Amino acid sequence: MTADAPRPAFTSRTLHHVDLERAAVGALEARDFRRAFALADRRCRILPHPGARAHLLRAEALFRLDLMDAAVASIAKALELEPDDLAAARRMMAWGDGLAQIEAARSVARRDDDPDSVRSALLLLEQSGQDACARIDFRDEEVKGWVTWRGEDDPHLSLAQADQSSTVRLPADPGHRFALNGRRAASFRLMRPASTTSQRLEIAQAGRVIASIQLPANRAPDRRNAPQRPPRAESAETPPLTIIIPVYRDFAATRACIESASTAVACTPGATIVVVDDASPEPDIKHLLGELASEQRIRLLTNAHNLGFVGAVNRALGETDTGDVVLLNSDTILPKGALQRLRSAVQSTPGVGTATPLSNNGEYTSFPVANRSNPLPLPDELELLDELAGTANSGIAIDIPNGIGFCLYITRECLDAVHALSDDFYRGYLEDVDFCLRAAEAGFRNVCIPSVFVGHEGSRSFLGEKRSLVLRNLRVLEHRYRRYATECAAFLLADPLRDCRAALELKLLANEQHTAAPHVILCGSAIGCEIATRRCRQLAAQGTRGLIVHFRGDGRRQPAAIFAPDGGAPQSIALDVATPEGRDALLKLLVDLRIRSLEIAEPNRIPGACLAQLTQHFAYELLITDTRLAARAAIGSGLHPEWTGLVEGARRVIAIGEAAAAFSVSVLGLEVVRPSDPSARPARYSAVSGPARLGLLALHGNAAEFRFVRALSDQMADADADAGIIVLGTTLDDLKLMQRTNVMVTGAIAVDDVATLIEGHGITKLVLDVGEPAFGHPLVDALLATGLPAATTEWLPTPPGRGRTTDLKLQPGLDAGDAAAAVLDWVVEDVRLHPDRRSGRHRLEVGARLP
Repeated sequence: MTADAPRPAFTSRTLHHVDLERAAVGALEARDFRRAFALADRRCRILPHPGARAHLLRAEALFRLDLMDAAVASIAKALELEPDDLAAARRMMAWGDGLAQIEAARSVARRDDDPDSVRSALLLLEQSGQDACARIDFRDEEVKGWVTWRGEDDPHLSLAQADQSSTVRLPADPGHRFALNGRRAASFRLMRPASTTSQRLEIAQAGRVIASIQLPANRAPDRRNAPQRPPRAESAETPPLTIIIPVYRDFAATRACIESASTAVACTPGATIVVVDDASPEPDIKHLLGELASEQRIRLLTNAHNLGFVGAVNRALGETDTGDVVLLNSDTILPKGALQRLRSAVQSTPGVGTATPLSNNGEYTSFPVANRSNPLPLPDELELLDELAGTANSGIAIDIPNGIGFCLYITRECLDAVHALSDDFYRGYLEDVDFCLRAAEAGFRNVCIPSVFVGHEGSRSFLGEKRSLVLRNLRVLEHRYRRYATECAAFLLADPLRDCRAALELKLLANEQHTAAPHVILCGSAIGCEIATRRCRQLAAQGTRGLIVHFRGDGRRQPAAIFAPDGGAPQSIALDVATPEGRDALLKLLVDLRIRSLEIAEPNRIPGACLAQLTQHFAYELLITDTRLAARAAIGSGLHPEWTGLVEGARRVIAIGEAAAAFSVSVLGLEVVRPSDPSARPARYSAVSGPARLGLLALHGNAAEFRFVRALSDQMADADADAGIIVLGTTLDDLKLMQRTNVMVTGAIAVDDVATLIEGHGITKLVLDVGEPAFGHPLVDALLATGLPAATTEWLPTPPGRGRTTDLKLQPGLDAGDAAAAVLDWVVEDVRLHPDRRSGRHRLEVGARLP
């Protein structure tokens, strides 16, 4: 039996996210799982950004509703945000499968203090083929933990640092709590020797490594008597430049990196390569490095024990007394001119401590999409990007919060002041950020040199143990440097590298004139942009590349953002078309692109002067996305006089979907072309017991939608107190509507959310036309594909036998009250509506059920 959970008032806008989480907990305790899902799901869609707890609440509700796939996906999101969350790991271990389940079992085994949970995790790991596991906890003074294994040989624990190593045997303990079912186990506890450098702890058994971790230094180095490095030479002679490449695994990436670095060094006077073999376990790597060293193409340093990235870099820094250095990851690719241009830019820029180039995968410095791992370009494309960056952004240096370690140029003055990388960070992640922040404290600048482009393969994922370590070290950084998080947020908001990315994109587009001309779509709203993106996917299926020009009002400015919806370049070009110069620049750009065709959506939202200029220079097509071209939203009303000339000048009119085509024919009187668009296969949802639950799509967030929901809520409360409205999207005032007992507002949704929302809320019917239709919007089609009964506007009479008797067809142009009355009868009473019914709340002809 389900108890009644108290309903929150939702009156506080500042604490709304807290109210949602509390209410979700109360609904779970009351076993009202649908409401728990609704509350937790909304919490996961609004600001401030939700933490792991919100996604856990959502997952718990989904699990109770027997929506296992969605529950597991929500748990995965919680673990992405907080990899160390044991509650999430336990649930993933119990509910998940595949690699995610195994990763969760490792997390539980290594961190959980509950013996039963650990035993379950060990059993799961053993079933997956991992019959050995270890847990290691450390402090400055000691290391302790346990290890389990199968086999007769006892494991050995070794603790190594730069110049020494010690090993102890770990004999099996028959009485150990994890020594079950033939598995052996042992606990250990030992004192850590004092060390100013990191230490590597390794547990091995029968020739295999069970666990290996890097322990940070437990003593601060004494720099009082540290030798002073010589100052930068003032002579005309070019100072040396040392490229330091730590190497451990991945033979193919390592070989490609060193080969590219060798080519770049040959073009850079005074540059040399130092490779640190950090006790690589791969014979191919050792053979490669040995050959390169014998040919004197590199200087090779070999560590007897694995010291990790920090230890390897610091050893190389300690043996490099003069000149600047470049720290280079072994998965990077250097264009041949990159080093010389990078050094020249740094030497001509005052106050630089560290410098980072542009990259496909460089966090702040990523291109074309910032702060994202973009695909690694092919070698020829990478050389071209670097060459174009050199001409597009010559002489520019942009200050950034910190440099990025994949390719970090460090000046000798900065090294003299800041010294080595810090050993304070577990496993070595974010030590490059710490170095740069110490450099900033010492008065040096961290800059991006956008005239250089370096390729970086980088990690393909950011999950599991690595993410856990990064987040742990990030919290240390934010505690140590209190302003760091604020500075990062301000940098991301201002995006000072945008103009540099745009300049490179313009050069790249000019260079691509010989390639196939793109198809350009103009739009002027977020909804129009979604429809244009879908249209570009249609074009891509036909082998045509689509670009979008999105016009946005911004006070006196009217920026036109040009971007590729597939994530490629361009992404950062924006021209202010409020000025004649901006309009001319946009026209020139499109002319230079030799565009294949111009497609205009939402002409009413495009600045008139710009629209006139473009339509005079290009043949164009029209894409019907709404009803704004009509004189009235009524059958037979025809074109609005303002748009007659625009329509007559179009080569053709395009409509996506049946509704857009029907509107064009019955209202505008136009013949249209419908592009091929594989429709989604309808999903079938089992009938939901209980009261009616209406899913109402809100795309515009305007007054018309708000008035309709309020009117329907009032009428529904009088007719059926148990029926509910689920608003799919955001409204003019979500909280105001949610103060009504029969309304829930989800917040912003995406196409991929549709199935979970339908099942989680138990939605029985849909309303897809509220106010202004959005023809061809992906969400409309995704909801239609659910197969649920839907209320939509009827632009053309449906031929007998073609429609579904469960659907509701509304007449165009109804006001909120009349439309709400029609929907109410359809949802709550489920009776046949007659066109001649003119009494009661149906005193006007408001709608008709299909026969």
